[in-house]
Amino acid sequence: MGEKPKVIAAVLVEDNGKLLLAKEKLESGNEHWLVPGGKVEFGETLQQAALREIKEETGFDIEITKLIDFHEAIHTKFDYHTIIFFYLAKIKGGSLKLPEEILDAKFFTREEINNLNLVSSAKWLIDKHFSNI
Repeated sequence: MGEKPKVIAAVLVEDNGKLLLAKEKLESGNEHWLVPGGKVEFGETLQQAALREIKEETGFDIEITKLIDFHEAIHTKFDYHTIIFFYLAKIKGGSLKLPEEILDAKFFTREEINNLNLVSSAKWLIDKHFSNI
């Protein structure tokens, strides 16, 4: 039986009309592009988690501009259940610096994103909220 659902804060960082996505190897063993973010720690707000996770995963200091939406990702086969809160943000400082678990991170145009192997939650978010950029 799986763990309790995890709460995740993920951030779409926008810069000059492009969106920052990260590439990771998932529980399935496959590599996918996703919206960077991570687990909200005990005692931490969603926004605090978003700021911390983006700094850890990309090296950027960000300013959150809005909460975009939330999405549930349930994959019982991989013992995975998360509730993801997606934020939009802009860069305040720092530079791209990736930890070991992040295989790659780049800024993409909306058109370029169409050709990526996205996780389902990222595809859902971008299709729903960023179809016009």
